[in-house]
Amino acid sequence: MTKLIEPWMPPVLEKVTGGYGILRECCDNEERLEEKHITKLEVQGEVFNAACVSKVKFENCLFLDCSFKKGEFTDVIFQSCNFSNCDFSDSYFNRCQFTGSKGMGAKFCGSSIQNLAVRDCNFNYANFDSSKLEKILVEDTELRGANLSQCKCKGVDWNRVRLQEASFFKTPLQKMDFRTCDITALSISDDCSELKGAVVDLYQAAELAKRFGLVIK
Repeated sequence: MTKLIEPWMPPVLEKVTGGYGILRECCDNEERLEEKHITKLEVQGEVFNAACVSKVKFENCLFLDCSFKKGEFTDVIFQSCNFSNCDFSDSYFNRCQFTGSKGMGAKFCGSSIQNLAVRDCNFNYANFDSSKLEKILVEDTELRGANLSQCKCKGVDWNRVRLQEASFFKTPLQKMDFRTCDITALSISDDCSELKGAVVDLYQAAELAKRFGLVIK
């Protein structure tokens, strides 16, 4: 399993309930939001493009249809948050965690993501197209119908992930182990070249063989 670098947090974070004003001010003044524990922040349809966030824990926060395009997130934890339909396109993530959170339909297209752990989350229909993914752990998570096309991957581990109907079109899956995952009806190239070097179990192999017209008895 790939060894991730965990988020670094100072011993004490300033606890803020709500915190919209702080986040808004930092974005408007192009300042870094850092060393905060933000709880129960609820916003919808807001634009926080190019937000710079470091050493921050978001807990029980609600971001709906918000834009964080070209954001920078370093040493950030999202715990029990909802950021469904938010747009994080062209953003940078390093040493971050998503735990018990929901990001249905969220966009991460063209992002650079490394040292990221995603646990017990719902990322159904999320879009990671054309992203660079390095040192990633995803476990006990829903990614049904997600888009991971044309991604560059290195050190991506999948544990008990539901990937039904997910798209890995033109994303090489070499050395990825899917044996604990549901990979029913993956969307890949007609020649299935993405699967070269991927690790699957016998049942998964039998299902994938149908794409080549094989009948296994």
